[in-house]
Amino acid sequence: MKDITVLTTFHQEGLDVYGQRFLDSFATNIDKRIKLLVYAEDCTPVNPDPEQITILDAKKVLPKLVAFKMRWGAVPKANGIPPDDIKARRPRDWHKEFKWDAVRFANKTYAVYDAVQRSKDWCVWMDADTFVHSTWAYEDFLKQLPDNAWITYVGRGKGSQTWPECGFYGLNLNHPVCHEFLKEFERVYEEADDGIFKLEEWHDSFVFGTILNKMKEDFPTVLDYSANIYNNPAKTGGGGHPLINSDLGKWIDHLKGARKTEGRSKAKDLMSRRQEAYWNEV
Repeated sequence: MKDITVLTTFHQEGLDVYGQRFLDSFATNIDKRIKLLVYAEDCTPVNPDPEQITILDAKKVLPKLVAFKMRWGAVPKANGIPPDDIKARRPRDWHKEFKWDAVRFANKTYAVYDAVQRSKDWCVWMDADTFVHSTWAYEDFLKQLPDNAWITYVGRGKGSQTWPECGFYGLNLNHPVCHEFLKEFERVYEEADDGIFKLEEWHDSFVFGTILNKMKEDFPTVLDYSANIYNNPAKTGGGGHPLINSDLGKWIDHLKGARKTEGRSKAKDLMSRRQEAYWNEV
């Protein structure tokens, strides 16, 4: 049996709006052989199953994250305000702060670096604004993590957006290419001036996608969960919400944006009708 460790992270507001619901749904619906690491940021969630779920204090166990925030916490370009050359080059979207908010999204990336050290076989990132709506057996979960893939992820289809939808991805810790990916993923943050700040954007999904796309050129054996769901390039509707339209939608909903407070995705998010009972209620 392969070990599967899932990880996530959230802060107090996230805990209140969606995080506790995620933990409860994970404990209720995901096979007990699959473990969850929670990197809690200045908050104290209720643990619904301490045998399955381990809650860690992010500040205590992620010293590199603390150092990154100390180094870049007061620097505008690392907190959503891009430098002048990007403003000039991208007049239509430079004001979209999330694209250049390295500090905000660093919690996620540094949690991944730590979690892989605590895991064997597979380490899986799952956003805390996910809701596990149906029973997810160990065997079905493992089928989403094939041995031959060094990484699994949710793409967006050619022509839609340039970065993956990083609400769910799997890291095959038995594959040497995965470790090369992780090494570079960490380096670009630790050496930020010669790393993330050399890129066109520096939120975690763009950074993830840039390294992934470069490595796929030499090592193409990956699994893109959404590779077969796009007939045409799309920027609206399901094109912007690929996770629930992939096989993963059989078990999880992803509460992106306003969906966090609404509690579920919308009917218009689905590219075609799903058969699961949960989606029949949308």
